[in-house]
Amino acid sequence: MSAVNGTYKLVFNDMRWFLILFSCITLAVSVIYLLISMIFNVPANTNSSLFGPIYGGICAFACAGLVQPFQVAIGLGSTRKQFLKSYYAMAGLMVVASITFLNVLYFIMDFLLQKGINKFKFFHPGYMESQDYHFFTYYWFDLMIGFLLMGLTALVTVLIRRMGIVNFLIAIVLLGMALTFILIPGNAPLIFEWIVETDVFLFFTTIGIIGIAMLLLTYPMMKDAPLKMKSSKR
Repeated sequence: MSAVNGTYKLVFNDMRWFLILFSCITLAVSVIYLLISMIFNVPANTNSSLFGPIYGGICAFACAGLVQPFQVAIGLGSTRKQFLKSYYAMAGLMVVASITFLNVLYFIMDFLLQKGINKFKFFHPGYMESQDYHFFTYYWFDLMIGFLLMGLTALVTVLIRRMGIVNFLIAIVLLGMALTFILIPGNAPLIFEWIVETDVFLFFTTIGIIGIAMLLLTYPMMKDAPLKMKSSKR
């Protein structure tokens, strides 16, 4: 097996493990919701959520995929550039596959809600666009959020790896202070109102593109990265 194929298979196996694990958790949560609906006297359209495990799985792979598989791949003779190409491909596949699975569950649970079998109505960011369920609109919003989570988590992981935990935490504190001063005058409600009143679809598309950009931003920081995280010792 060539180093290229071996690297793709290594990262794919890691991605598949996270995908199966968190998909099974999400499926189990859906089954629990159905059992509660059938056993207990739950009011119809009770608000709940279902996206947690899938979003968590995307973040988990984004982080873990840059740690142990990176060291193993380089140790087996792969290059950093080849590993990053494999990682980006599997990151995209992880987002698309997990979000597709989640939205198929949304579709099934909404169908069962209409039939009176399921009593739970799941919160979705798509409510900002429409309270009525629309598969493709909700799927697109979830997909963009998935890419944002993937990119943000990967970028944070790489920053910690290159800067060290202490320096990263200092940077986060400074960033948090800056955001606090920006939001103190009451800008947060105005920002939310602007998002809703302008174009929600454009907003989610934009954050998805930002997520992809953050993911690709890890390339220049990882192409010459050491195998071990930077130590906090001076």
